[in-house]
Amino acid sequence: MTSFPETSSASIDINAAPEVVWNLLSDVTRMGEWSPECVRAEWVDGASGPEVGAHFHGYNKIGDFEWDVPCEVVASEPGSVFEFLAQRGSPVQTQWRFELLSNGAGTTLTESFNAPLINVDGSPANFEGRYEMVVEGIGTTIANIKAAAEA
Repeated sequence: MTSFPETSSASIDINAAPEVVWNLLSDVTRMGEWSPECVRAEWVDGASGPEVGAHFHGYNKIGDFEWDVPCEVVASEPGSVFEFLAQRGSPVQTQWRFELLSNGAGTTLTESFNAPLINVDGSPANFEGRYEMVVEGIGTTIANIKAAAEA
């Protein structure tokens, strides 16, 4: 397996207020509209919105490979931050974070991730090319959020 960093981020300027952008991206039921990988997500375990501790389930697809991911919201500050952990309850989790900053004309949105390189048993946590795929995907995701917020 090729060595690569565990983290990356991408930012984009959006001509909409931080609250507008946050309301879009924190509604996980719409994540399938933004992400090239997530086809849908739903709140579970009685959750109905982006509160710290809320659980949701994401359903992803790349080519013919499909998987689902239990997630937990770990930071939720309207107009500012939305963060969740994927693989809730697992010793190996990926952290996804959206940060919003007012930039005078609108919002600078930054999406970042911190993905494990190695599983608990020492095996690779992801397949070759996965890091590059996720980096490209976050660029697509924030561009799609921008398009929706500015529509």
